[in-house]
Amino acid sequence: WPLNIGQVYTTLARLERDGLVELVAEDDGQRTYDVTPDGRQAVAQWFAEPVKREAPPRDELAIKLAVAATTPGIDVQQVIQAQRTETMRGLRDCTRLKAETPDLPRAYVLSEPSPQPPPTHLLLRGQAATPGPEVAPGVPAILASHPPEFPAAGERSSLRRLTLARWLARPDHPLTARVIVNRIWQHHFGEGLVRTPSNFGTAGDPPTHPELLDWLADWFINQGWSVKALHRLILTSNTYRMSTRGNLAHAADDPEDRLLWHAPYRRLDAEAIRDAMLAVGGRANPAMYGPSMYPFIPREALEGHSDPGQVWKPFDEDDASRRTIYAFVKRSLPVPMLEVLDSCDTARSTAKRNATNVAPQALTLFNGDFVNRQARHFADRLEREGGNDPARQIERAFLLALGRLPTGTECAALHRFLDDETERLTRERPTTAESSRRTALEQACRALFNTHEFVHPD
Repeated sequence: WPLNIGQVYTTLARLERDGLVELVAEDDGQRTYDVTPDGRQAVAQWFAEPVKREAPPRDELAIKLAVAATTPGIDVQQVIQAQRTETMRGLRDCTRLKAETPDLPRAYVLSEPSPQPPPTHLLLRGQAATPGPEVAPGVPAILASHPPEFPAAGERSSLRRLTLARWLARPDHPLTARVIVNRIWQHHFGEGLVRTPSNFGTAGDPPTHPELLDWLADWFINQGWSVKALHRLILTSNTYRMSTRGNLAHAADDPEDRLLWHAPYRRLDAEAIRDAMLAVGGRANPAMYGPSMYPFIPREALEGHSDPGQVWKPFDEDDASRRTIYAFVKRSLPVPMLEVLDSCDTARSTAKRNATNVAPQALTLFNGDFVNRQARHFADRLEREGGNDPARQIERAFLLALGRLPTGTECAALHRFLDDETERLTRERPTTAESSRRTALEQACRALFNTHEFVHPD
């Protein structure tokens, strides 16, 4: 990109502060620098083998200036001109490559055809055919006592979107930081400090902890609007680390847990449940990017569509074992498993997912094709990693699915189940004891997928 002279001098000042260059002359705005012995050493380190580099100047402009500093008397204007020449050469190469490869991926981008936007008129009686007086850009007066001042159009843009964005993200804006903080709090606790996340007005719920909301918003701004830092702050707080265990006295005083006296007991999102089963079963495909994958949809669901033969691609288990974030979304044909587990509504924007607890969810997690297939893969993995020893298989199953060792009671119960189920299947079916044992192990894996501990984080 075209260089800014201020960036050049800022970099030179940093190099001077670090003792790599020193200012020796300044005449009519033209500054001359000489390299210091430490500067020559830093340049030598940069051009050495990568494993030998020790804290060289990392940004490209600093490197160019440091290289120029190897000869006494740095000409700043010469460095700028060289960088401009290189930038223009790169832009020409991009234009040439674009012309030579017309099949490059396309993207939707926002551009303004002219810095002068067309006039906007007040429509008389709301009819486009009867424009009234011209209306200047602004925000509703009810939203701001001091609305933003929209400057005149620039050389390439009307500057209206930029002005609005700066007004929304200014440090003293009363809502932007609070809304972001509240949404992230809701993500971790199930409910926000304001329980109507899309309505901070008088018709919405007041914050349960207004001082905490204000403090978090101020802290968030001072951290440079870092969402990652905010996640870390919340996740390391004592409030987030509270147990889900109940307390009759507290429950009587605060049944809705507005005072955050215990952690919320809630189910994982549909996508997280599916991904966790793939990971535990050992069939998760880590492939990233690329086209969407098509999860399995039962034939009965496809037959209800107007074009059952073409509406969904044939099932490919290896590709469909990628993370659910890569699943193809078709509004008229949602994936049944994800839909019944309250996946997001793709038809409208909502502030919060539905959280239901209905019988079809239990049936899907116990009898669904996906769950039973992953239970078979889970059993395969236990036989590979635990051998033929039931005790090792049970221990490994708990470590993979629940992240802990089984208790003595759980161990005994699963041993008894495997023995009894193997005996029953061998007696009722014309099959070998080995085959019956394998079927019993698959059923035990399916039971672990259906434990509350697997689908409810604590």
